[in-house]
Amino acid sequence: MRFKSRKASVIIVLAMLMVVQIVFSGINSSGDSVKAAAASEPQSSDTVIAAAEDAVDLQEEGTVPITEEEVVSANLNVVYRSTLTSTEVVDEFESSIDKGDYSNKIVSYTSARLCMYTEPEYTSEVVGVMYSGSEAEIVEQGDEWTKVTSGGITGYVRNADVLFGNEAQKIAETIGDKEATVTSDSLTVYSDASTASSQVSTLSKGAVISAYEECDGFILISCDGGYGYVPADGVSISYGLDSAISIEVEKQRQAEEAAAAAKKAAEEAAAKAAAAAKEKYASVTTTSRSAYSATEEDIHLLAAIVYWEAGWEPAEGQLAVANVVINRVISSRFSQKSIKDVIYAPGQFTGVAENGTPTARFQAVLNMSNEQLNQRGCYDAAVAALSGQNNIGDLLFFISVRKANYTKYTSYTIINNHCFYIY
Repeated sequence: MRFKSRKASVIIVLAMLMVVQIVFSGINSSGDSVKAAAASEPQSSDTVIAAAEDAVDLQEEGTVPITEEEVVSANLNVVYRSTLTSTEVVDEFESSIDKGDYSNKIVSYTSARLCMYTEPEYTSEVVGVMYSGSEAEIVEQGDEWTKVTSGGITGYVRNADVLFGNEAQKIAETIGDKEATVTSDSLTVYSDASTASSQVSTLSKGAVISAYEECDGFILISCDGGYGYVPADGVSISYGLDSAISIEVEKQRQAEEAAAAAKKAAEEAAAKAAAAAKEKYASVTTTSRSAYSATEEDIHLLAAIVYWEAGWEPAEGQLAVANVVINRVISSRFSQKSIKDVIYAPGQFTGVAENGTPTARFQAVLNMSNEQLNQRGCYDAAVAALSGQNNIGDLLFFISVRKANYTKYTSYTIINNHCFYIY
């Protein structure tokens, strides 16, 4: 029974190693010797098995160990003594096969946002993020996690969340823009996929060109407004995929995006409010005067002074304050002929300006959006006054009713908490 068991084992080992020998017959210079020896000295399987049995017995008796490869080589008269095991030979053979541009890369395509960890476990610190369509170089591949580097960030990603090898290659070709970077000092561009064809151009090292399919060791590229072929070994191929970013960069990017979104929303809301206000007062008629033309900056400034002086007053009081400003602009009694000049004129509106520029407190009001100003109706009041709606006639001043001196006024009207007058 012992003989049969050993005989079966040797036959199996013999068969496996003969396959390996055939694969490498074209690589090893001893291939011809193998054929000659096999043709001149045919041996039966029993002879080979017996030799193998003797070799095993010698090893068991404490003599110099003989590997399985050496046994087969000796009995087949093969001039080949491998120092590799059968598994190592196969691995070496497979590693010699070209696996494409992504043989040592991964592509993040199965998750919209893939975290990179300091250790191969979810509880470790997150050091970076790869968004869908990003690529990374493999540092060390494991059964469940792989250590990668991308964009200057090195960390671990879970294998189930990324694509390897051919899958990564196909995705990169689909979503990326294939480019070739010249790696040789000078690279000739040919009219066809052959060095025997005519030369159409020359590229310098570092040049980046659009690349397409490969043919017989050449790559089709865009060149000088046309197309040409360059040797594949003279360029490196990339697909322009994104790289990983650090957590700090992501947080900063998110903050900027949130701020931009908030600003856009505020601008859209302000524009909507302004459009609504203009439409609301478009049909307002008045016998006092025609509509006054103003820029968006003037409208915002007028709304700000209304907010400053009458932000807590009802709509009628806010409209009256806006009309005071416009009345001064068109009045011959005032030298200021613009909304800005009237509002910033010395001694006119308490706490608003110093030396013709807004105070810090009034600047804070100016910094408010139109939508914020209109939360109390101030922007609507400004637009209404500019459209011609006037509820105080030609009155030029206003004061709190508690401080008013009615005996000095030639004309006045009281609206809520303010007395609007002229003298």
